[in-house]
Amino acid sequence: MLKILLVSNLYPNKFEPTRGVFTEQIVSNLKDHHQVEVIAPVPWLPSVLTRFKHNLSSSLPNSTHYKGTKVYHPKYLVIPKYGRWLYGILYFFGIFNTLRKVKKDFNPDVINVHWMYPDAFGAVLAARILKIPVVTHSLGCDINEYATYPSRRFFIKKALHWSDLNITVSDELTKKVISLGSPEQKTQTIMNGINKDLFTHQDKLSIRKELDLPRDKTILLFAGNFNIEKGLSILINAFAQIANKFPNSCLVVVGSGPLEKEIFDLVDALNLMERIYFKGRVDHSEVPSFLAAADFLCLPSLREGCPNIVLEALSTGTPVLSSRVGAVPEMLKSNENNFGLLAQPNDINDFSRILDQALSTSWKFPLKFQWMSWIESSNKIANALASVTIKEPTVPLS
Repeated sequence: MLKILLVSNLYPNKFEPTRGVFTEQIVSNLKDHHQVEVIAPVPWLPSVLTRFKHNLSSSLPNSTHYKGTKVYHPKYLVIPKYGRWLYGILYFFGIFNTLRKVKKDFNPDVINVHWMYPDAFGAVLAARILKIPVVTHSLGCDINEYATYPSRRFFIKKALHWSDLNITVSDELTKKVISLGSPEQKTQTIMNGINKDLFTHQDKLSIRKELDLPRDKTILLFAGNFNIEKGLSILINAFAQIANKFPNSCLVVVGSGPLEKEIFDLVDALNLMERIYFKGRVDHSEVPSFLAAADFLCLPSLREGCPNIVLEALSTGTPVLSSRVGAVPEMLKSNENNFGLLAQPNDINDFSRILDQALSTSWKFPLKFQWMSWIESSNKIANALASVTIKEPTVPLS
C-alpha cells in the first residue's frame, strides 16, 4: 500500500463540483488500495483586484474533506496578465508550508502532480527540497498551449527534468513531452478510463422523453464550456452550413461559460434559434443520459488532452465528430468499426464536411466499443508511482 499525495488545481470542491472530476475519479479508485490525500491550491488575488473578479474558491478552508478525502487548499498569489511567468514560483511559495506539514503528518511515499504549469513546477521544486519522489501528469493544454510561451516553457522543462517520472494521457502528448527534454525511459502514456457502470447503452426514445429532447430528430450534441478552446462557435457556424440540407437535424448544447453572450448573438444572427436547444450546465450525473440520447457527440475543440467525454460517448453507443486533437484519433482508431469522423482543428468548412458526411451515412449500431475502466487506469498509475519509490530521487536541481 502506497501513501500518495495528489497535487493539482484541477480538483472539485463545494463551489466547483464539476471541476476536475476526472482527477477525482483517479483519487477515488486509488483509495481502494492506497492511502491518498490531496493538495488543491487556490489562486488568491490581492484585495485591490477582487473588486473586478471575485473567486469563491478563495474562501475555502485551509483543509477539509471532500467525499471522504482529506483535501488541503493553500492559497497562492496570482497577478493577472502581467505576472503569469511568476505563477510557478508563487505556486511553490504558496504550497511549501502545507506540503511540509503533510510530510510530517501523512509522510507520503510519492507525489503525483497533475497539470504542468504552474502546478508541476511549484510542486516538483517543493518535493525536491523535501526529498519526496514526484511524478508529473500532463493533461493537454498544459503542454499544447502553455509550452508555446517561452517563460512557461522554461519552467515546464525544468519540472520534466527534475521529476522522477512523467506521465501523459496520450501518445501525442508523450512525444511533445519528450521533445521538451523528458527522457524516454522516464516518460509513460497512461490514458484515462471510464466509469463502465454509468456510461452504457440506453433506449434513446425513453431517455429523450425524460430529458425533454426531440424524439423525431437527429440530435447533434455539444457538452462543454463556452470558451474559445472548446470551439462551440466553430460548431455553430459549421451547423449553419448544413442545416437547410438536413432539416430534421438539431443541435443540443449542454454547458455554459464566459462566451455565452457571443454564442447567443451568433445563433440569433444565423437564425438558428429554433434548431439549437440550450440546456445550460447540468450535473455530471446527467451527462450519461445526454450522451445516450444523442445521435452524435460533437467535439470541435482547438486543443485537448485525453477528453473523457469521447470515451464516455462511445461507451453509450454514440459516434463522435471531432477535431483532430489530443488523444481523440487514438480513441477513434479501429480496424473493424467506425467510431466517428475527424476534422482539422479551427476549420469551419472541414467540420461542416464531417457533419454532412455523418448525417448522410448509415451507421452500424450498436457500436462495439471497449475501453479500460477507471480502476484499470488507476492501477496503471499506481504501478507507475510505485516504481519511483523503490530508490531515492537522483535528479539534481539544476
